[in-house]
Amino acid sequence: MNSTKRTIGRVSWAFSVATLLLVTVSTMFGPWADAQVARPRLYFALVTIAAATCVAAATAVIAVADRREMAEVGLLGSLLMAASVMPMVHGLVTPNVLFDETAAFRTSSFLTLPIAVVIGLPLFVPHSSFGRWAARHWRDWTLLSLLGVFVVASLIVFLPDAITVPSPMNPITIVVSIGLAAAFGWMSLRQHHLYELGRHRANLIASASIAMLGVLALAPMVETRYAAAFWWVHLAGSVGVIGACAGLAVSSRLAPGTTDLLSPILTRDPLVAFELGLSPIVHQFVAEIGVKDQTTRDHVVRTCELAMRVGERFRLSAAELRDLGLAAMLHDVGKVNVPDSILKKPARLTAAEYDVMKIHPVDGESILMTEPNLKLVAAIVRSHHERFDGRGYPDGLVGRDIPLASRIIAACDALEAMTHDRQYRAAMATPMAFAILREHAGSQWDEAVVDQVIAVVSTTPTVHAFDAVGHISGPATSAAIPDDIGDLLVAVDAEI
Repeated sequence: MNSTKRTIGRVSWAFSVATLLLVTVSTMFGPWADAQVARPRLYFALVTIAAATCVAAATAVIAVADRREMAEVGLLGSLLMAASVMPMVHGLVTPNVLFDETAAFRTSSFLTLPIAVVIGLPLFVPHSSFGRWAARHWRDWTLLSLLGVFVVASLIVFLPDAITVPSPMNPITIVVSIGLAAAFGWMSLRQHHLYELGRHRANLIASASIAMLGVLALAPMVETRYAAAFWWVHLAGSVGVIGACAGLAVSSRLAPGTTDLLSPILTRDPLVAFELGLSPIVHQFVAEIGVKDQTTRDHVVRTCELAMRVGERFRLSAAELRDLGLAAMLHDVGKVNVPDSILKKPARLTAAEYDVMKIHPVDGESILMTEPNLKLVAAIVRSHHERFDGRGYPDGLVGRDIPLASRIIAACDALEAMTHDRQYRAAMATPMAFAILREHAGSQWDEAVVDQVIAVVSTTPTVHAFDAVGHISGPATSAAIPDDIGDLLVAVDAEI
């Protein structure tokens, strides 16, 4: 991602959140705090209509999920349904319209987001046994949870004083409200993180919608009914739910990939956002590599997946992770200039052929420099064959003078090459490849990077996240086993 787009995204998110905070603080504690518009019937009409719209949109979201077998979207739709039904009850029990003064008005407002979070709990703990169960049986969870929502809603409507909640300035109210607002703020920030990975405006819109929904968490803290803060938090919550639902609901007319993008990405794997955000230029580059040599194409997409997993362990920012992913995906693009007689040679390269092969990092940099958005990536690609001890190429960089992204790609590149078949040898067993990485950590590869690469491969299932990127099928190649491990290391260094 180039710096301009990155800055625009960050400024947009910061401006949205700052505006929400400014208006919220102004209405609750600032110059507008004493303003009051006591119009119960108007409030009844606006909240009921807005909530009914949200219920319809959430229903459409769940229908899309059911039709396309999308568990996460279905669970999200359930959360949004809860965040719509309770406000509808809140509107219906507005005092002095259909109902007299009862506890139901405040109770329905207080319970809206806590119930929604409970229903959406599988999205928060996806790797727990409960989260995995809910993902497999999301329809059952949706049905049970929504039945629970309607039972609670019915109790509030027909027994309006049966459930009471703490007062606005009660410590429990304050802790719950601020905690929920912080949780939705974190979800909003997560959406922005995914925007920096995938560069989709939909993520920015979803981020703003989630932040607005978080404002609703402060509703129980508002002491004066029909004050400016009272109107504002409910308006923000309604717009937030409608914004989150609308994107998903209208996606029923769009491609499945669009539906995936518009999902809130609390649990979304960064690799998914990255893959969906790849530009046609990147797809074209990878496709051209595939035309040249299908084995190289498959190698680079697997290396990209592993490198991004390692980058996550190094806690790279979203922008850094995107640059790492692009560089790993394109690290061998310079091989399009390597003659087929060398690239596909079913035997060890000669010294002269190896010298030709060694030019591909520089060629890769030159190719990528033609694309303005890939200039930062080009520098990483140039250095992916540097060695930690300074004996690499093309520049002989030493240690941490080599960009971290390049050091990560170098180790991932080598491991991936060793553990997959090549035209002149069979794949090596993973434990043996680990042993080679450890043996040469500190000389060929960064020791800290080697530790993380091994940790990722040992603990993370292989999912082949990028199988579709620039994919062009090709014939399988034959294999022969090299005579010894020393030859294999030379061969690996030559082929990658």
